[in-house]
Amino acid sequence: MHRGYQFLGGGATKKISGHAMLGCMQKQHIITISGKPGSGKSSTADMVAELLGYTRHSSGDLVRSILKEKKMTLEAYNAEAADDHDLDTLVDARLRALRDQSDIVIDSRLGFYWLPESFKVYLDLDLSVATARIFKDTVSNSRRSGEDATSLDEVARMVERRVRDERSRFKAMYNVDPYNPSHFDLIIDTSNHSPQTVALTVFDTYKQWLETATWKQVHSSVPLGYSFKNQY
Repeated sequence: MHRGYQFLGGGATKKISGHAMLGCMQKQHIITISGKPGSGKSSTADMVAELLGYTRHSSGDLVRSILKEKKMTLEAYNAEAADDHDLDTLVDARLRALRDQSDIVIDSRLGFYWLPESFKVYLDLDLSVATARIFKDTVSNSRRSGEDATSLDEVARMVERRVRDERSRFKAMYNVDPYNPSHFDLIIDTSNHSPQTVALTVFDTYKQWLETATWKQVHSSVPLGYSFKNQY
């Protein structure tokens, strides 16, 4: 985009005010990725960070670093976090500290909340699809470890319980619903997307967001070139 103008296509341009240009230039080079279980948050964060040359962070990494410091197991952390929110508060404080950095991608359930100035991405999908994906991963991991895989019904109950518990937990702590899509700049239904097309959609839309003064929420459910024949 040339200084002071935005191309509209077909040779047309629109003059951009100095205030709007300043708003574009001041946008933070931070992407936060949230979404439902099984939607592909971790793999998307990895690929987007690689595409942009950004540093990747995650709540999981922050939790693991705290566990190491406190010499706790993940099971002990989860048991304590159910009633004692001090550990959550510590993770959130470290997450908030990332706002002073630039050129980063953060995979975190509450990243959008603690870094509202970031480009906020929500990965959505039907919980039945999420259940099937998680069950497939569980079976694959069980085969590698030689352990018995849990049943599809058990995974479905686990996913539903996790969403319900996190809604209740963060509502009580911060009065926020991490599964409410209205908080986000880009919503991608990953049901018909591949991991690659999800990452490319985030990449392309983020570039547009950086150059846009007034942003309207974008939805993506079907990648470019997708055919529903692919389902059969």
